[in-house]
Order: sequence, then structure tokens, then C-alpha cells
Amino acid sequence: MSDASSPWTQAVAPTSVPATAPPQGPAAAPGSAWSPDLTPSQPVYDGRLGELYAIYLRHLAMMLVTLGWSRFWGRTRIRRYVWNHLSVLGDRFEYRGRGIELMIGFLLALLLVAAWSGLMYLVWLYVFHEKPFATFGLFDLFSLSVVLIGFPLAYVGHYAGLRYKLSRTRWRGIRCGMAGSAWGYGAIATFLQFANAMTGYLLTPVVSVNLARPRIVNTRVGTQGFTFAGRAGDIYGRYLGYYFLNIVAWIAAAVATFMAIGGTIETLGFSSDDFLKLFAHPSLHTVVVVLLIAFAAYLVFGLLILPLRCWWQAYLLRYLVTHSRADNVLFATAISTWQMWGFLVLNYLIVLLTLGLGWPWVMHRTMKLIAGQLWIYGAPQGSEIRQPTDRGPGYGEGLLDMFDVSGV
Repeated sequence: MSDASSPWTQAVAPTSVPATAPPQGPAAAPGSAWSPDLTPSQPVYDGRLGELYAIYLRHLAMMLVTLGWSRFWGRTRIRRYVWNHLSVLGDRFEYRGRGIELMIGFLLALLLVAAWSGLMYLVWLYVFHEKPFATFGLFDLFSLSVVLIGFPLAYVGHYAGLRYKLSRTRWRGIRCGMAGSAWGYGAIATFLQFANAMTGYLLTPVVSVNLARPRIVNTRVGTQGFTFAGRAGDIYGRYLGYYFLNIVAWIAAAVATFMAIGGTIETLGFSSDDFLKLFAHPSLHTVVVVLLIAFAAYLVFGLLILPLRCWWQAYLLRYLVTHSRADNVLFATAISTWQMWGFLVLNYLIVLLTLGLGWPWVMHRTMKLIAGQLWIYGAPQGSEIRQPTDRGPGYGEGLLDMFDVSGV
């Protein structure tokens, strides 16, 4: 695509500033001073839930007929529909991924799992030929190894999968992409999460900012990169308030649960000794009582903890968005705690009550939320953006991508 014919060089028509623009606006964005001539806009998602469900139901039907092997093409068709119905600055995204790429990645993943199983068998045969523990078997060794390597590989796979999807995404004919090493991201994420757990999750702001930074700064639209000016120190005060309020909420929820359990037991005519006897000789009745107690505790904890979590998640999202930019393009969002709470709770209920069949509805709501809550200020300078030379990984979202050797 030549510069002369590139739609990047088209001027953006000036429009009036919407009255519903978020209060913090681009003035909160890092970097250069705010220029009042930047035109605000929002993404537009015009997908229809009925059309998305038609694709999804066809996908399920084909899964039954092909015993699951059609899922790679079904996933591709769903992504293509969603991408093609999302537009920024009047231009739609395109998804160029193929089902065969996903299937090849899956088959290579199977081969790697088989190779890992063989390696564990050799370790068991030649290293643990004399069992160190009477109950420790080959399956236990394999399960333990999967637990040890699965945690870091989850982060590696997340980064590699995001890189594949971006490499198959186009906007205005320009390929997107993602630089950086998935292995490096996985190592950093594993270390930070381990350190966070060891400190009682007091390092959560450090983890959040330092894991968001590589995902943001390594993202590319053609040769146009992104920058991120966030710092953990900026959000530590808010997080400490959330952290200690969270502890208070847990204590209050525990007290409320025990009071509710005690009142229920006394109402039913049970004494504390009778209650303890139930657990001394477990029966079906005991199991039912335990399940009811666990469900009641889950409801109480959920009602008290979730609003606090949504408050923190909404704040963190606002911070990450407003501290990101793409050259002269700034971003902002005004998503509130209530909007985050309604989004998370309703999505959970949709998936739970429909036994997973409400997944397209959740995807549809997610795209609507992004389009309704994200503000973009300015437009990219098309004359400075070129098509990238890197075409991305050759296979999709299998363990081959996880190991960062998909180009081989």
C-alpha cells in the first residue's frame, strides 16, 4: 500500500466535543501538554447479538458433528465477526487468522505434551526407580511437574496468544503486532506473582503496573508503537485503602456468617454439642449441612467483597488507560464502580444460569462496554506509519507459540 493511497493520510474531519465526555479527559494523560484541537471520538461496535448467536450455535452444532475438531474454524468465524463490527475513527478492524493455523498449533501442543510425558517416564524409570515414598507414583510425578511448569507457562501462553491475535488483526490495511519475548514476560510475571504472594499481596500495584507495561509498549499498529507512563507509586495510596478495607470486610463477613449459622442452628433446636456430633460421624445429612453453610458463607463474602473489588478494578482500569498513548493519540475512560460491578456480576450470572451457553452474550456486552466507555483524543499521523516487516507467528495459540519458537 503506497503512502499516496493510504487512508492514514486522510484528514480527520473536526467535530464538536460530546457533552458526555469523561470528566478526567485527556488532561490526565501523561506526556505533552493537552492541545485543545484534538478531536474526541469513541469506538463503535455495531454487532447484533442475534447474528453472533447464529454463528455460535452453528459452531456448537459443527462441534457435535466433528467431535470437536471444527472448533478452530468456529472460533475464527466468531473473531472475524466481532473484529469486523468494531471500528475506530470510522474504519473497521479486520481479522485475518485462519482455522488451520489454530489446528496446527493445537496438534503441535499435543506433540509437546506427549514429549513431556515421555520425559517424565524416563525420569521416573531412571531417577526414581526406587520409590522415595510408598504412595508416590508416575502419575503423581507428572502431575507435580505440570503444576510447577504450568504456572509460568500460563503467562507465557497469554502473551503469545495475544501476539498471535494482534498479528492477524488489520486496521486501515495496516497489520498490528506485538514485540517482546513471551518467555521474558512469563519469567517476570512468575517472579512478581511469587513475590506478591510472599508479602501478603501488598505488591499488587507493582505487579499490575509492571505486567501492563510490556503488553502496552510492545503493541504495534504497523510501525506505530504505544507508550505507558504509569508508576506503581501513583496508585499505592488507593490500593492500601482497598487492602485494609478488604480485611475489615472479610472479618465482618466471617462474623455475620457465624452469627447466621448459630441462629439457624438454635432455631432448628440443635445445641453446639449436637452440631459437633454431626461431624464426628459424617452422613448424608452432614454433607448437606456443610454445603448449605458453604453456600451461605459464599453469598455473604461475595456481597461484601465484590463491591470493593469492583471499586479497585475500575480505578486501576481508568489509571492504565489514561496513562497510555500512541504518539499524539491519547486515551481516557470514566468507567465507574457501579458499571464495573454490574458488568462482572451480570456476566457471571449469564454464564452460570445458561450453563455456558450465554458466552456470546458476555462477549457482546464486553464489546459494548469498551465502545461506550473508551474515549480517543486525536488521530494517528498516517504519513509516518508503515507496514511492519514482521508477519507474526506462523501458528496459533498452541504450546509452540508458548515456547516462542513458532517461527521455526
